Amino acid sequence: MTDDTLIPVFIPKLGAVLLSAEDSKGSPLSLEEVIAIRDGATCIMMTPQAVAKFREKRGNDISPESCWYDFQMLRRDLGRQPDLDPGAQVNLVDSQDALFQQTIHDARKTLDTFRQSLPADGSGLKSAMIKTRIETDEQTCYVWLHVVRCDGANFVASFFEVPAGLTGIAVGDERTIAENDVVDWAINDNGDLSGGYSLRYQRQQLPEDQRAEYDEYIGVTHYR
Repeated sequence: MTDDTLIPVFIPKLGAVLLSAEDSKGSPLSLEEVIAIRDGATCIMMTPQAVAKFREKRGNDISPESCWYDFQMLRRDLGRQPDLDPGAQVNLVDSQDALFQQTIHDARKTLDTFRQSLPADGSGLKSAMIKTRIETDEQTCYVWLHVVRCDGANFVASFFEVPAGLTGIAVGDERTIAENDVVDWAINDNGDLSGGYSLRYQRQQLPEDQRAEYDEYIGVTHYR
């Protein structure tokens, strides 16, 4: 993120707007309703430095790209019922950012290290994941999958979480991913993370006071 990057800031907080809409409806908002409210909410564009100072005064708000997940987490914190599935947390990145592109380069350069960490019989490893680009008719995003087994130079991997709005895919579905389509790999050994270059990148984009929460979400206590 460069100094001239502009970030949308909702006025009032998007979380407050969504809670008010849910109160008015008298029942939980649907994914489509949350997205529609987000798209119609008032926001201003601010520099990262201005956003940081603003957050010090009013606290954090729901992320626009992860609004469904964040809103369900807010509802849980407030004890709202019924509890709804938040789906996968979504992190928006600039795919053209040089630092993000470097994460892909680093992951592919060290893919042999990842392979060597997998069982010799070609089966998967419970803690082994790969990230790839998934495209549907409605959405394109980068998704982590669990490695089930190797298939020659390729990987057979399964979805363990599906971002809200990514249609036609269910948890447990398997896909064969060519090694050229792998954009990151990670092995999380009881909190000890190897690889995960994009995870490290995303963590660096966060303010210091949000990194511990991020570590807890991805289940990492130590970065190798």
